[in-house]
Amino acid sequence: MKRIVFTGIGGQSVKVVSHVLAMALKELGYEVALLFDYDSSIRNQRITAYLTYDRKPIENPMIDEADLLIRLHEKGEQLVAQKTICDTGLCTDEEIPFGMMGIEKFGQPLFGNMIALGRLFRLIDLEISDVELERFLPTSYLKENLKAIQWGYDLNLYED
Repeated sequence: MKRIVFTGIGGQSVKVVSHVLAMALKELGYEVALLFDYDSSIRNQRITAYLTYDRKPIENPMIDEADLLIRLHEKGEQLVAQKTICDTGLCTDEEIPFGMMGIEKFGQPLFGNMIALGRLFRLIDLEISDVELERFLPTSYLKENLKAIQWGYDLNLYED
């Protein structure tokens, strides 16, 4: 069983990104559980998505410790994780300036979250076609989102 936690603030598309990952995993035959923790009445407050997936039925989707934590904002939850991927300045594990990359490569910081999703696809060795992904992504900015996911997937941080 694998456990992934996305955390950030409202407006960073944490729900969209985690839902796309959940649907992609489901498409590939995994059992998936996705839970959210957020206050919907307050903008710019913490939102956390807890995603569990496995080939076998999931008995308990609650996550105390994650395999991967993707932390996109300083208000995001700090959870024990085997590996943390975060925007610059938010951790000491794998720091990637997702927001800045979103601006530099695609003109808006919001695309940084799709770059993070592509990086996550790479880390969990998930390969899914653009045609399949298109079914799960919002129709607005579809081409840009696909390019951002691919860009994040191809991101070479430590390889030669």
